[in-house]
Amino acid sequence: MTLAAGAGVAAIGTAGRGMFLPWFDISRAAAAEELVEPEVRASRDGLLDTVLTARVMALPLAGQTATVSVYEGSFPGPTLRVRPGDALRVNLVNTLDALPSGLPQTSPFICSPVTGPGHMPNSTEHAMTCDTNLHVHGLHVSPEGNSDNIFLTVKAGESFQYEYQIPKNHPAGLYWYHPHRHGAVTNQVFGGMAGSIIIEGDIDALPGIAGVPERLLVLQATHLYPDGSVTNIVDVPPTGPSMQKMYLRLVNGQLNPTMTIRPGETQRWRILNATVNVTYLLQLDGHQLHQIAKDGNTLNETWTRDKITLGPGERVEVLVQGGQAGTYALRTLPFSTGLTTQKDATLATLVVDGDPMTAEPLPTTLLPVEDLSTADIAAQRWFTFQNGTFPPLPADTSFWVNNKAFDGTRDDAVVRLNTTEEWVIRNASGTWHPFHIHINDYQVVALNGQPVPVRYHEDTTGIPPFGEFTMRTRFTDFPGRWVFHCHILLHEDHGMMGTVKALP
Repeated sequence: MTLAAGAGVAAIGTAGRGMFLPWFDISRAAAAEELVEPEVRASRDGLLDTVLTARVMALPLAGQTATVSVYEGSFPGPTLRVRPGDALRVNLVNTLDALPSGLPQTSPFICSPVTGPGHMPNSTEHAMTCDTNLHVHGLHVSPEGNSDNIFLTVKAGESFQYEYQIPKNHPAGLYWYHPHRHGAVTNQVFGGMAGSIIIEGDIDALPGIAGVPERLLVLQATHLYPDGSVTNIVDVPPTGPSMQKMYLRLVNGQLNPTMTIRPGETQRWRILNATVNVTYLLQLDGHQLHQIAKDGNTLNETWTRDKITLGPGERVEVLVQGGQAGTYALRTLPFSTGLTTQKDATLATLVVDGDPMTAEPLPTTLLPVEDLSTADIAAQRWFTFQNGTFPPLPADTSFWVNNKAFDGTRDDAVVRLNTTEEWVIRNASGTWHPFHIHINDYQVVALNGQPVPVRYHEDTTGIPPFGEFTMRTRFTDFPGRWVFHCHILLHEDHGMMGTVKALP
């Protein structure tokens, strides 16, 4: 949340401490103040021209003052709202080297050389952890020049002018932005550097959706040292404190905020998982979640669900209709990642109160989805995600795709524009890996060899332990180079990433 909005953050936690005691259960924390949404910056006359300044600073967070890394002094950053056909201009200003005094020696904010495998093209000097750049996750825009070019570096003390031209036919929905400077991504996002992008459009005019009140829920998770500064996530057990069970699980920078709805009222919730490594199994007590979108893509029909799995980088949009008057928890249920089970926690509290409304019919049919399962394919490819030992064991035995650690100078897949390919994404490890690809969405057509009904296209999908999914993707509009990777960002930083080169 922003500094100005932080005065009323719930004082839940151990006063004077920067972390919860092991026996303090944050899932039982009492509901706090009303949910506060990030500042919205919207386009006008076809243009959104804005600034995002990345800095390390102190903010009120979960009942204490926390030293975090954020955009524009806000945890999460401002919401950027545009329309198809708009131009989005972002001046990224990097002040991550301007540090407050008194940080612990292990602080991830202290500028130091990037470690781990991988090389970036056109890099003339060693990368530092306070270098950064900007990725617009999920947008179908050019990967070259000053657009969604994750091979760029914006060094500390410098700025860079990004410009993204949103295609006129771009799908409307929820997207997001975050750093993508290889080797430095994990701790920057763990510190709070993330924000939402909303593209308005066709879905917003559908009956049952048009005019419905919206809520934006940005799910973030972080962990603090006793002095209140964000921990270094690579300082892992058994030697360090960064344990998922100790994370603060925040919604818009708040701990268990309250939302209100009238009985019978319909609301549209846009939910973003902006964490570096937490998978949520979302459930709203006493209510169903009526899913209408996934990763910025509208479903072909409303999908009513009791719970939804949301991995790092994924987004969903759901309709919620207020039930009987009362108080209900939006919670994440225990979820097995393969090696561990992520804990349950109450994320927010929904209060159903006020004069009842007559419930409007929920939409059924939404927007057509092209079924790529019947398309002619130009090529088939297989990519296997693998990992070995884990820090604090030697860092050179880490994470690979097809037995290779990331190398930004290598082309792992050379494709042609206006062709459709079928990729099999395999997981050779005992833990989930969320697969993400830039620039072009895809359709999952099979999971572990079993056909998947067509519902939507997406850009991020969990690969089950020792499992696989088959997807089809069409490369359109933009030549150039981009990447695919595991969206557990520590895995990406340590080599679980490959490159795509699209030829005209």
